[in-house]
Amino acid sequence: MAVFIVILFWFSVALVAYVYIGYPLLISLGSGFVPPPNKHGEYLPRLTLIIPARNEEQWIRHKLENTLELDYPKHLLEIIVASDGSTDQTVAIASGFQSEGVAVAVFVERQGKQEMLNILATRSTAEILVMTDTHVLLERASIRNLVRHFADAKIGCVTGQRLCILQPGVPQGAGEGMYWRYESWIKRSESRMHSCLGAHGQLYAVRRSVFPHVERVGEDFYIPMKIIAATGMRVLFEPGAIAHTPAAANLQIEFERKTRAHVSFLMTLPMLPELLVPWRNPVWWQYISHHLLRMTVPIALGGILVSSFLLAARGDLYWWAAASQLVFYLLSVIGFMLAFRDIRINIFYIPFYFVLANASLARALLRWPRKKYDYAWNRTERIPVSG
Repeated sequence: MAVFIVILFWFSVALVAYVYIGYPLLISLGSGFVPPPNKHGEYLPRLTLIIPARNEEQWIRHKLENTLELDYPKHLLEIIVASDGSTDQTVAIASGFQSEGVAVAVFVERQGKQEMLNILATRSTAEILVMTDTHVLLERASIRNLVRHFADAKIGCVTGQRLCILQPGVPQGAGEGMYWRYESWIKRSESRMHSCLGAHGQLYAVRRSVFPHVERVGEDFYIPMKIIAATGMRVLFEPGAIAHTPAAANLQIEFERKTRAHVSFLMTLPMLPELLVPWRNPVWWQYISHHLLRMTVPIALGGILVSSFLLAARGDLYWWAAASQLVFYLLSVIGFMLAFRDIRINIFYIPFYFVLANASLARALLRWPRKKYDYAWNRTERIPVSG
């Protein structure tokens, strides 16, 4: 029994260390040996830019004003607002921009974001489909930077970079920003190796000829992964295509958003079994390391905690392991309390956000088997940005 507990402790420690430190370092180092991609000059294909919207009267005007300022030839850019059963003024506001070239696709009955994309993708005759959310603001060159990669016929999807807008009195914004900087570092390295795994729903582009039928899961993960699995094409990360995103309205909403995203990934697993087969897919190692093993981290953290306390009497190492975890979780509690006062001190805030992220993973693992979820539309309430 004691041997089993020792194995549990060290296996759990190794798993957590590999997921959060080992894999990012390995993929970063490995990408350094890959020749840099060819620099593509200006490439201006015809685009259909789709803005899914459901009851977005608070955001849609600002979004369309921002979209119309994008640095892309107007005659090559079709802009569509897709209203998914909106019951507020979303359609009326968007229709006010029709004279400026904005089309409004009104779905009276609620379809779900995924089904709207399926319908609009079949209607489009553009070479590239671009998806962006109503609450994000794009930098002027974002679309040019995003689509220039499609000059390479091997590229099936390109995702932009999500930057969280830091707002005073909004602690969840700092956490989101810190998390996405970490994820962007990983995506940049994965993209260099072959493909980054998944896209940022705030801004990504897909070659229409390989756009898959979207299942009722998180489309910004499913679409790029299905393209890799079905075609072998690459999915790239473009840091110069920037989407500025406001923070979730509160920590509870951010926690729920993370939980939904993890449940969506678990739902996707049986749909893409080929991603786990080394000889059938070039990103199998990244897929297992970045996504599959990360889902097991809450279990490993529990294993470390329990085993270290059971082994504490055996020696200083295990005693210190148990004590350090108590200190870490105490720091996270203090970080939680400080966050609500908009006080962010890294020694407290980093443990807090780590615990928050893994608590959402644990919650997803518990929610997934119950199958009590609906992905027709799950908008995340976000804090408007003044000015």
